[in-house]
Amino acid sequence: MAIPKSNLHPPFNVTRASHVVLTTQDLAASRTFYTDVIGLAVSDEDSDTVFLRGVEEICHHSLILKRSADKPSCEAVGYRVLEEADLDHAKDYFGGRNIETEWVERPFEARTLRAIDANGIPLEFCARMETRKRFHVGYEQQKGAGALRFDHFQFVVPDVMAAANFYTDIGFRISDYFTDDRFGDHVFGVFLFRKNNPHDTVFLTRAGPRVHHFGYIVPEVANLHRACDIAGNLGFGDNIEHGPGRHGQGHAHYVYYRDPAGHRVETLTHPIQIIDLEDEPVRWEQKQRFQWGRPPPRSWLEEATEFAGVKLTEPKIQQPLVASDGPLDKPGR
Repeated sequence: MAIPKSNLHPPFNVTRASHVVLTTQDLAASRTFYTDVIGLAVSDEDSDTVFLRGVEEICHHSLILKRSADKPSCEAVGYRVLEEADLDHAKDYFGGRNIETEWVERPFEARTLRAIDANGIPLEFCARMETRKRFHVGYEQQKGAGALRFDHFQFVVPDVMAAANFYTDIGFRISDYFTDDRFGDHVFGVFLFRKNNPHDTVFLTRAGPRVHHFGYIVPEVANLHRACDIAGNLGFGDNIEHGPGRHGQGHAHYVYYRDPAGHRVETLTHPIQIIDLEDEPVRWEQKQRFQWGRPPPRSWLEEATEFAGVKLTEPKIQQPLVASDGPLDKPGR
């Protein structure tokens, strides 16, 4: 199965993964977790919504937490485009492919365009946000992992190749892809990027679409351990799900957490840089994903956040997986 070629002259200019909108039944607990353990700053808040950003982020938010009595879910994921005109180009592009779009109002964002990707993931594109002052030199203000900036999303979807085609058509490049010797050239995962590292958005084969995790860059390995220590002291020790370890792909150190609502967030050190066209897609076997560290637990392989109101679909071919506590012939939901 050949991976698609990227469109180097896309119809509109996506610059990066931008933000995620999540719901939680306990807004206060989620706020504490993301500020004191992950190290995000509150840009604005009211009784029902908290807007957060990283230490280096000037744009108003990269994470929005919303109070809900319903099962925690993801409402949308956001991407930035370079200019306002790119939003109009995106609307024309999607319209030409019978993909429905709508203009939506979002607090602290300028015009925002909503669309649905090939696996049913709700996407929102914006070109401008309100800004807040960076506090990257305000060391006395920094907490927990001192998360610098939003880095990527990872999704589980039933059709990875449909995702690869959708995103390469709009200018994303593939940094890495995963296969399995037992299934020949069948592609089970793709890493796609627009900025200067291997991932803005990642897709792995499972029942979906669901959000597996989203990630924040931290300054160095010591920040990962500091956040784990603080998590333990604040009663979030059991929220540490996987790691510390080091990825093979991207070569970053990592720790994965489950927040109080069950959403998964990764803190990771700086991945390798990828910009030039000489960096062609790299094929990996699934077993090579982690350079060192135990295999992930069953929860990491089976569980993910659903999108509100979006039906789950099973993949046609599911790769057998191995967790630290045994094999998974058919990962659950």
